[in-house]
Amino acid sequence: MEEKFMPAPKNQPKGKLHSCLTIDVEDWFHILDSPAVPGIERWPSLESRIQKNLEELLALLDSFSVKVTFFWLGWLAERHKDLVFMCRDAGHEIASHGYAHILAYKVGPNAFRDDITLAKDILENTIGDQVRGFRAPGFGITKKAPWAFDVIKESGYQYDSSVFPASRGHGGIADSPLGPYFIETRSGHLLEIPMSIVKIFGHRTSLFGGGYLRLANKLMIKWGIGKLRTAGRPLIVYVHPREIDPAQPHLPLSLLRQFKCYVNLNSTLPKLKWLCKNYALFTMLEMVENYIRSFYLESRMIPVIHPQNMQASGKLSPESEERTYPADPETFRSRLLLVERAMADFLGRPSPAFPPDTEHSGIEADSNSNIIQQLPITSKKQDSEIPNVVANTAHL
Repeated sequence: MEEKFMPAPKNQPKGKLHSCLTIDVEDWFHILDSPAVPGIERWPSLESRIQKNLEELLALLDSFSVKVTFFWLGWLAERHKDLVFMCRDAGHEIASHGYAHILAYKVGPNAFRDDITLAKDILENTIGDQVRGFRAPGFGITKKAPWAFDVIKESGYQYDSSVFPASRGHGGIADSPLGPYFIETRSGHLLEIPMSIVKIFGHRTSLFGGGYLRLANKLMIKWGIGKLRTAGRPLIVYVHPREIDPAQPHLPLSLLRQFKCYVNLNSTLPKLKWLCKNYALFTMLEMVENYIRSFYLESRMIPVIHPQNMQASGKLSPESEERTYPADPETFRSRLLLVERAMADFLGRPSPAFPPDTEHSGIEADSNSNIIQQLPITSKKQDSEIPNVVANTAHL
């Protein structure tokens, strides 16, 4: 018998599953890093299958009353504004996938900034609302491009979902933290929501998106979701519209890339239906707000990472962040306040799924909360224990 899960409560306690479904809106020819892929100058002349596939996905989501996040490619959004409207009017979150489907580490800071700013402008002008989230094509933010986080924040995004915390073809930061964390950029804290990863025989792998989702059977996926639940990490599912379309044209890719791009396309839609039926899936923004709220309720702080330390040490981990905090308690208090403000920022605009619950959380939705007061720093003994606030988050 299939396991059934009730919709998640407003404030999920530790151990409950925070989950979201995300769709990277690309067409069949938006495949990366192959000479067989047509350049952007040829895209207008190619058959588009995005309307058929997106309408089918929207119908599926509507049948289960599930709201998700659509990471729109700007090039597609400016040509299919009606589809962007359909997603928005159905209550889904509109986020950015950049404009021209480029790899950040290949094009450099200036071209990357131009690309993601253009995409944000197109989407915001289309929907008449702020676009808060970004995901890089191919999860193409790597240790070769730590500058990308500064660019994303400077471009006006509040959260990023570009880090794949394992080795993969186009990107991946194999020693990244496995749960959400803040990245301290020049312009403030950027919330990073990495892809969901589990360990199989000590090896980090995904079961929850793209070819990984298509290759894994339901028992494996269910096992992986259980591991995420036990660890207190979110479930983030990601798919592309072309992955529900076995009849799409096939590019003359290498045999390995053909396998990755086209294997088990018939399995995507049934797995999405199974996930929507058995798990409470939300938009990424709603999931993030709920996740941060759970930290408030438990008086915990989300880890903070410094990209410059990644360059110096070759590691991106909560442990390196613990070492970078100053011993001086007042300076440390200031750092905690900055993180607390970044957390409160996500609760500043009420979410339809998770409205503010100030009676239980003690948090004003339109002001800074009192989490620093809940972590008193007064005596010398307490001063000496301040670094433990960060150390206790290392398992995230």
